Amino acid sequence: MDRSAAPALGRRLRQPPRLPPPLRPWAWRLAVLAFAVALLTLPIAWSVRFTAQSAWWWERGFDRYDAERRTGLDRAEVDRAGAALRAYFLSDDERAEIRVTTPAGATESLLSEREILHMVDVKLLIVRTYDAGWAAIGAIIAFLLGAWYWRRPRGGDALAGAGLYAGAGIGLAIVVLGVVAVTGFDEAFRQFHLLFFTNDLWQLSSRDRLIQMFPQGFFFETTLLIGAATIAVAGGTALAGWAWRRRG
Repeated sequence: MDRSAAPALGRRLRQPPRLPPPLRPWAWRLAVLAFAVALLTLPIAWSVRFTAQSAWWWERGFDRYDAERRTGLDRAEVDRAGAALRAYFLSDDERAEIRVTTPAGATESLLSEREILHMVDVKLLIVRTYDAGWAAIGAIIAFLLGAWYWRRPRGGDALAGAGLYAGAGIGLAIVVLGVVAVTGFDEAFRQFHLLFFTNDLWQLSSRDRLIQMFPQGFFFETTLLIGAATIAVAGGTALAGWAWRRRG
């Protein structure tokens, strides 16, 4: 090796690593906003997945709201119908064509035609919610990697700040929405259907099996569970960000 090249090589090795160009403030704020949206979407989507696929959650509701008496079916038949509905959400079937056997031994459709058509809409909404959950995971990973790269060498501080403000903002918003939902759940439930469904098939009566199996109280408790999970994730993120900023 040429001795004259050694000093130049040494200087190059001692140079600090080249940092990426600074991120514009508006771009960072936009990234934090996207992170907050993903952080909000993630627990909602996965809580919906749990409540839509958990046999324990459904059977707890059947016990609590006496689905056997309300539907006129034996409890084993109610549980079997619930399992068939959960399988429908994960299947490629377009319609929930589920047959049940009454205590008298007659075989009949679990759902009316109107209910079957409504379940088509429900399944589409659930599938889109599942997809949103996966997209939220991807967005959060992309944000973490981007913050580490673009905010070097203080990427940890940047992530802590983003987590603190995003988590606190989401937690506060969910608490406010939760108070509104709890104090006026009937209207909130109605507005939810008007927002996410483009028809009136969701307007069912107490004679319909879906209402008998899943009365409004079941959805109220499901909403509380989803809200609690979202607050837990947002609060944990905010607490982690606060703890990181306090360490120094």
